[in-house]
Amino acid sequence: MKTKLITLLLVGMNSGLLVGLAQNNPAPDEKVQKLYNQPGAAAQPAAAPAEPVATEPAGEVLPLVQFEDAPLVDVIKTLARQAGLNVIFDPKVTELGPENKPKFPPVSIRLEKVTAQNVLEAVLNNNNLRLDKDTKTKISRITIKDPAAAEPLTTKIYQLKYTSPSNLVAIITPSFSSGRSKAVPDGRTSQLIVQATEKELIEIDPLIDKLDTPTRQVLIEARILETERTPETTKGINWEKTFGGQNFTFGNGVTTGTTITESPGTPTTTTLPGGRTVTTTPANSSKSILDTVIGGGGGGLGGLSVDTARGFSPKTAFLNADGVRGVLSWFNKDNQTEVIATPRAVTADNTQTTLSVTRALPIFKVTAGGTQSGPTVDITYTNIGIILNVTPRISANDSIALRVIPEVSNVEETKDLQTIAGLQNTANIYAIRKIDTQVLIPSGNTLVMGGLISDNMTKSVTKVPLLGDIPGLGYAFRSNSKKRDRRNLIIFITPTVVTDEDFAPTQTDFLKKKAPGGRLRQHARQHQAARLDQTSVLISSAPDMAIHNLEIEFSPYESPFTSLCQSRLDTAVATVTPVSRGGVGDGAGLHLLAAGRT
Repeated sequence: MKTKLITLLLVGMNSGLLVGLAQNNPAPDEKVQKLYNQPGAAAQPAAAPAEPVATEPAGEVLPLVQFEDAPLVDVIKTLARQAGLNVIFDPKVTELGPENKPKFPPVSIRLEKVTAQNVLEAVLNNNNLRLDKDTKTKISRITIKDPAAAEPLTTKIYQLKYTSPSNLVAIITPSFSSGRSKAVPDGRTSQLIVQATEKELIEIDPLIDKLDTPTRQVLIEARILETERTPETTKGINWEKTFGGQNFTFGNGVTTGTTITESPGTPTTTTLPGGRTVTTTPANSSKSILDTVIGGGGGGLGGLSVDTARGFSPKTAFLNADGVRGVLSWFNKDNQTEVIATPRAVTADNTQTTLSVTRALPIFKVTAGGTQSGPTVDITYTNIGIILNVTPRISANDSIALRVIPEVSNVEETKDLQTIAGLQNTANIYAIRKIDTQVLIPSGNTLVMGGLISDNMTKSVTKVPLLGDIPGLGYAFRSNSKKRDRRNLIIFITPTVVTDEDFAPTQTDFLKKKAPGGRLRQHARQHQAARLDQTSVLISSAPDMAIHNLEIEFSPYESPFTSLCQSRLDTAVATVTPVSRGGVGDGAGLHLLAAGRT
């Protein structure tokens, strides 16, 4: 910046004015310019004509502004010209008081590193004056403040970068001291419109700067392991079918019959001794058909049949029994189940994220219908599986406070049977394991949650009394069975603070403007992929990369596959997931995301 020195010397009748506006490097010689002469003052030697003075920009910071006993009007004119403002004065400001002297006292100030605009506003406020700006004519008016008048409101629009305008409205509204000020959010453009006094705007500016900051994000990586083992063993002979419920029946059966009556009856023909035949048709005739079921009585009884014509009929009775039934068991069974889920997600600070690996289970609700309509069935669904709710909060030292709520649920094999209003109802039984905890761990470290162990042991013994207690021989009359259901749940959670270096632009052929892909292409060159078969992929990469992204293209007729690859380092896990490219024949591929050093 060019070096300039401006010295303004104003000589009055009883006082003088000295104005100095200097830059960083003062010039060796000074230039003097006469700006103002008071009326009626004694003649003073004329100052040398001033050379052209370069005006400082309105918003430029001046190293020094100094006035000594300068008339207020001259100070305002000088500062307004320095600030690039066109001003006119209210006659009440420029009128003279008694003894033909200005009504306002002279100004003596010395300020450093300020702008002319700031000095002008300070001088006006110190003398109970105000600057009314006319946006139409671009001419400002200097007038006296009205003590009873309210401070004017100024409208200012803040363009927010990160914070929601609605959130800021609730924060800054209580800071307004006047009841006239207000803030209006514009969610479409992320702008905040504030109408307040100048003093309030000065207080709001640093508050908005502090609040409108980017929200930090956290990468949540979870690994959920659930193991279930159900060993079962049965040994011995089970005589429950023989001695537990032996059914006996005795009787001659249960007789049922039907009688058929015809009208007119069935004709009968009679032959007389002389050889003549006579046919007679009765008015009606009846015929009975009897059916006897042996051992078919209700409740499994033998049944007893007696009629008036023949008495005990049929004459033969029968004894029925279930007989001897036994089940020989000498068998072991062991079922093992292992569930592994590795969900991951990125969430904003202090925002809950949900990681779930579930299946929807239908629930049927049957409502009885009226006489004209049948029952109505409503189907709702509930999620069964693994649900992990995590809420991270980043502290000042990059430690992360986590609220973790894992929930693991499944449907039990047994059902709940209840009789309500004479109807038997069947409902599922859900086993739910849940933890709600809060912890504080450093970024990049792993939280291990365990102890959700369920161990159920069932033992049963069936034996024939007395015979089952005989030493040695008793093994032939008893049976033992054992069943164990053991479940264990372990959850690993690794929160990591995401930095700006973790993001990389993605190349696209759809947009006209290409994303800066130099770094992405450099990373891609560090990867080498070779397709071995449809069940494996070989990945090699540079050892210093934090997050690796790679897509492997396939021919249109090859199907994508999914593979879980273990890294050769501590916590790095690489996952390969299918990528769809459109319809049939458009091709497919894989997307590889590897966290850590792979």
